[in-house]
Amino acid sequence: MKTNLKISAAMVAFAALISACGGGGGTSAPLTPPPVATTPETPAAPVVTPGDLQTTVPALTYGAASSEYEFVTALNEFRAKVGLGLLAQSDLLDKSATNHLSYVLKNDAVNGGPVNMRANDPATGRSMFHIESATYPLFTGVQEADRARFVGYTGTYIGEELAFGGGKGGRVALESLAATIYHRAGLMFQGLRDVGVAVGPDASQTFVLEFGYMTPQTNASDFLGVYPADNQTAVGLHTYVEVPNPFPELSLSNADFPTKTGYPVSVISKEGTRLEVVSFTITEAGASVPLSARVMTWDNDPNRYLASNIAFLIANEPLKSSTTYTVVFSGRINNSLVNKTWVFTTK
Repeated sequence: MKTNLKISAAMVAFAALISACGGGGGTSAPLTPPPVATTPETPAAPVVTPGDLQTTVPALTYGAASSEYEFVTALNEFRAKVGLGLLAQSDLLDKSATNHLSYVLKNDAVNGGPVNMRANDPATGRSMFHIESATYPLFTGVQEADRARFVGYTGTYIGEELAFGGGKGGRVALESLAATIYHRAGLMFQGLRDVGVAVGPDASQTFVLEFGYMTPQTNASDFLGVYPADNQTAVGLHTYVEVPNPFPELSLSNADFPTKTGYPVSVISKEGTRLEVVSFTITEAGASVPLSARVMTWDNDPNRYLASNIAFLIANEPLKSSTTYTVVFSGRINNSLVNKTWVFTTK
């Protein structure tokens, strides 16, 4: 913010007029001294409030070769790249995840059960993957908070995500979430401290993920995280399909996303702040013109899922493999200007 000293034309004219008014003799009133220019004060730098992050967590107790171990390891690597706190394994959330996984696999219509997990629950509007009914076997609670309380987890926040590894393990499952809009935003929720995971033996390799905290982690007030991270390699080429659909004009049949979207690029500020976009571009190495792309924030999110502290940039075509891209972001965090330029390379 700049402080500008302005002297109006009227003030200058008035000063000149009284200087020109001489006397033909006799005593005249003393002239008003001209205004004295002062040096504008430099605005004080904003006070930065430090964060409270888990930078270390206890060793995981999952088997070292398990998909659970692989997933949580990849998740903490992801959060560290963004600049978020790590998550600690919770035995209670592991139990809650295992219970819900058992319910899903038992009752999913895909496996011959009575519930279409891909439909939305009319009461909550959420996918039936996240809702249990006491009518069906292995019920432990309607929503994830109920199921966490069932096993004794008393956190003040509970969240849940589901993913599919397709038999390829935890890193593939994590990438399937990180390559989306809404599910990546969930992985970047800053307050989370605890995680529990259960992985199914089904052909889709269903992952149930439970997240929570007693007291939230916090980032510093000047935090600005990006993903993909600066100099990250092996980045994906396009956005993955998810429900709800962040792009209502695109089909969820898996035909549109690989051909009409690029890998999502995100910028995130401290939880609870307002992140505004001034400009946001992605440019292929060697090109002079940025890619055609859309920006998604809470202002234009068609499903109203995104919070005020996150912005996504999605190219309107897939990124090229083995190619370096430069991202340039300019915006405001609670009206303070921020700029960030970084690069990443695709797989």
